[in-house]
Amino acid sequence: MNDPIPPPPADIRAQLDHLQREVQQLRAENQRLRAENTALRQQLADAQRAAKRQAAPFARGQRKADPQRPGRKAGQGRFASRATPTPEQVTETKFAPLPACPHCGGEVCARREHEQFQIDLPPVQPIITRFVSESGYCPGCARRVDAAHPEQISTAHGAAGVLLGPRVKALAADLHHRLGLSYGKIGELLREVFGLPVTRGGLAQADTRLAGQARYLYDELRALLRASSVAHVDETGWRIGVLSAWLWVFTNQEITLYTIATSRGHEVILNILGREFAGVLVADCFAAYDAAALEEWLQQKCVAHLLRELRELAEQKRGAAAKFAVDLMTLLRDALALKAQARDLRAPGYEAAANRLEERLEELIAERRGRSDPDQARLAARLRKHRPDILRFLYWEEVEATNNRAERGLRPAVPLRKTGGCNRTPGGAEAHAILMSVLATCRQRAIPILDFLIRVQQCGAVPPSFAPA
Repeated sequence: MNDPIPPPPADIRAQLDHLQREVQQLRAENQRLRAENTALRQQLADAQRAAKRQAAPFARGQRKADPQRPGRKAGQGRFASRATPTPEQVTETKFAPLPACPHCGGEVCARREHEQFQIDLPPVQPIITRFVSESGYCPGCARRVDAAHPEQISTAHGAAGVLLGPRVKALAADLHHRLGLSYGKIGELLREVFGLPVTRGGLAQADTRLAGQARYLYDELRALLRASSVAHVDETGWRIGVLSAWLWVFTNQEITLYTIATSRGHEVILNILGREFAGVLVADCFAAYDAAALEEWLQQKCVAHLLRELRELAEQKRGAAAKFAVDLMTLLRDALALKAQARDLRAPGYEAAANRLEERLEELIAERRGRSDPDQARLAARLRKHRPDILRFLYWEEVEATNNRAERGLRPAVPLRKTGGCNRTPGGAEAHAILMSVLATCRQRAIPILDFLIRVQQCGAVPPSFAPA
């Protein structure tokens, strides 16, 4: 008969118990890491889908717990219905009598009249104007010369003597370059609504000619922008045929200018604003704005970009790094509130409050403060690099804290990039930049776009100008 196995010594039992507890802890840790891994994989998949599909590029990813109800809030703004037309404005009156009940056919009593005004577009018929001009030989110039009616946009005749009028070309340019419709859709619109058959190639050629006529306005805008006190700048990806390019926008409250270049470097900025630009350049922290050629320029770095990066840092980090992000967000929001409430930027109270914000910023990003988190250290180093350009908006009335104005200027180009495939040739890219600039500036200044572009084209019209009178 076998002897029973003696129990292990006490020290061995203690070691076994310790190993069992350690195994249980490792299993729990493994389960937790698996869950985190699954969540991170899902976040990565969502990010990859968002990068490929830009249907909602500004989505936050999570719904707010208490979102605001859509629509105008009670007491905000003025509510007004459409004004009733005057008797002089009514072009036609039609009656709808009620001789009998429409359901049973019986007699109707206590009848009353009701008014309804329907505002509609009339059927549109193209206007075809026949211009008869003369030409002759001038012995003094030793060449043939042509006469032109003031309303003509060209002296072409013969096979080229049937052409689109200035209003059609102006409308097509506005629909394509400002509102983002493709040439194919514009052709359908002109054919269905106006009974005017136009090909996509004809519209593209008309735009090229119109851009050549409006080139002087583009040069005016560049000169005005160089003399301005502030310029917002941003860029987005573009294509010219199969080549990578970038669409740049330079804008302020009165001027918007676009350029399409195969470079994303600072040379584009110098080409538009010149080397002697004396205003404030409002931009993000892209490396092109830190070039040595722009070292002496005054800049304002976009506070909205900084707040977005700080919010992400606060959500991802813990401890000192999260506190650093929260403190900086609080400081920037205090600076925005101070500028928004200010009536006089030179008032003693305002200057004292601005100085306190400067001191808080210096303390938060000071190099002497130890930072173990690499993301926190990287952001603090970047803020020290751009230290003079963070709160500059506090001291310039016309300088905004964010670069939202330039980002809004890029948004009209996005539909055309999706539907039209950008530009096929360098000439088309140049025409697109010219017409986008003219149309956007007209919109900013509340200038009637069609009338403005008609005057650009007509031989006898006084050329319009953006320059101050």
